[in-house]
Amino acid sequence: MRSERKGRVGRRAVVEKAFRMPDGSEAVFTVTGDASNRAVACVALTPRRTAVLAEQYRPGPERVMVELPGGGVEDGETLAEAAARELAEETGYMPEDLIYLGQMCYDAYFGGSRSYFLAVGCERQQNQRLDPAEFITVREVAPGDLVTLAMTGAMTDPGGVLLALPYLMDDPGVRLVLTRLPS
Repeated sequence: MRSERKGRVGRRAVVEKAFRMPDGSEAVFTVTGDASNRAVACVALTPRRTAVLAEQYRPGPERVMVELPGGGVEDGETLAEAAARELAEETGYMPEDLIYLGQMCYDAYFGGSRSYFLAVGCERQQNQRLDPAEFITVREVAPGDLVTLAMTGAMTDPGGVLLALPYLMDDPGVRLVLTRLPS
């Protein structure tokens, strides 16, 4: 990278990055977020072996999307603390335990990343505590349906479901969905 110029659009950081390309030319790319943008999300499983999901309207695709509960990491919070807090705020569910699954980039033009957790033993223990612009409907689905949502583009966090797949494989619905994959 040769240079960088930072700014903001609303609450989003925007960075213009100039790079020298392999052919010697220079190209400028606009990236949203930066490395300090840390976010978390949970594949939240109840003792009944259902997955807890958040459903809300998203302005990018301009439709209601299914999502793994999650959000930003606040200053001074660990990733696990942020994951448990976001799960509780968005859904009212609290986990018995959190297992770190890994970290993924959103896309090629986002400078931050999202860390995923498997939240097990989740039970609803409080009311949602939503931000003013959040209107979340909480759903519980079978693990096979969770995998189907991820595979069909009906949700925003398919990567988190992929990271949780080893923990979901003992469910017959998941095995059925995976046997339907095209060869």
